[in-house]
Amino acid sequence: MGDAKRRMEAGFGPKDLNMKALRPGQQFQIDLKNATQKQCECGCKYFIPAVTVYIVSALVSPTGQELTAQQAVLVCMECKAVLVLK
Repeated sequence: MGDAKRRMEAGFGPKDLNMKALRPGQQFQIDLKNATQKQCECGCKYFIPAVTVYIVSALVSPTGQELTAQQAVLVCMECKAVLVLK
C-alpha cells in the first residue's frame, strides 16, 4: 500500500503504471504461480487470522471519547509469532 501511495504522490496514476483503476467492490484474478510464498522466521508457511485490539485515549480520539480499534493480523501456527510484513 505504501508503494502505491508514493507512486500516486509522484504523479503516476493507474494508466501510467499500466494498471486499470479498481472500483469499490470490484474483484480481480491474480496468478500465484510466479509469487513467493511468505513464511515465518521459524520456517512455517501457515498462519491463522487474528485481531489485535487497541484502546484509543479520549485525549486523542476524534470524538473526545475512549474508542476501541481493531487490526487484522496473521499468527504463525507453529511458534505463534505475529507475521510482520517488511
